[in-house]
Amino acid sequence: MSDTSANTLELRSGEVTFEVEPEDDITAAQLGAVLRSTDGTASLSEISAKTGVAPDKLTTILLPAQIAGLLADRSTPEAESPMAVLSSVEHVVNKLLEELIFDGPFWRAILDHPEQVEPNVYYGFGLENWYFLSRESEFDSAILSYPSSDAIRTMANDFYHEEHRHDDIVVRAFEGLGISRQDLVSARPLSTTSALIKLLSWWARTDPLFFIATIGILEGRLEKAESEGAYYDSFLRAAAAAGIATHFVEPLRQHAKVNAGHDHGSVSREFFAALPPLPVGTEARLVGKAHLFVEAYAEFFNGILEYYGDPDRPLVRTIGTSPVTTTAGVENGRS
Repeated sequence: MSDTSANTLELRSGEVTFEVEPEDDITAAQLGAVLRSTDGTASLSEISAKTGVAPDKLTTILLPAQIAGLLADRSTPEAESPMAVLSSVEHVVNKLLEELIFDGPFWRAILDHPEQVEPNVYYGFGLENWYFLSRESEFDSAILSYPSSDAIRTMANDFYHEEHRHDDIVVRAFEGLGISRQDLVSARPLSTTSALIKLLSWWARTDPLFFIATIGILEGRLEKAESEGAYYDSFLRAAAAAGIATHFVEPLRQHAKVNAGHDHGSVSREFFAALPPLPVGTEARLVGKAHLFVEAYAEFFNGILEYYGDPDRPLVRTIGTSPVTTTAGVENGRS
């Protein structure tokens, strides 16, 4: 705001400029003082006492701005910005990811000394991811009928179709290990994998907004200098350092590139950007669930290290048949 003449004030909002003239019974200085005071920190009575303008006159001056929604009345907002809500969730989740996952047993072993990690841990990572992918419809399908937004339903359908049959890409990683699709279909995932799947399925049905907030994390949101994705890229580098056979690694790399090509790591942000304002309390509700989500996700990774780190345990825990314990064509599990 600036003075353009003795009786005219100039207001600038972005590239738009307004000229405001005071009414006869107040001065330009008083009008300027009123406008400078309307920053949301003072009540009308405080502004009146400060500027000498009567309260009823203040109402007349400020009514057009109030109608335009330009005044803050220090009341509690009735809605929350979707992107601000997601930002708060991501802030908490990212902190917990560092504490519970990347500083956890699985990723510390993979990142710090990949060549010392049992080959079955690498294979187990692929297997448990396949179990997860093959059951993804259990939770992704639940948001296809998102009730309050046509845009979200359309985006959910697009995402569902893009994700469909991704397990067909990953299953090729196990052919060189002598593991068939039928072996996998009749196999049991680890309890920690099943727990994560069931938890996501529950949230997708009871709090779809929180489930949507987790998608970007689960899809491995791309980080700077990451070509495949935050999780997969680190894993693939470790697998190469450990000498894991390329016939196992390359299908996983292909799946990671497909996800990166669809930018699935940004899905949560795209969904939230399409949402209308959210009810007050949404941020607190979603942030409150972030801890349990990351704890379950950490157990997913740590369960892989705990079980597959023992080379005497069967690689595939089949149901009703003999477990698959061999890695056909792979000497000592490494290329």
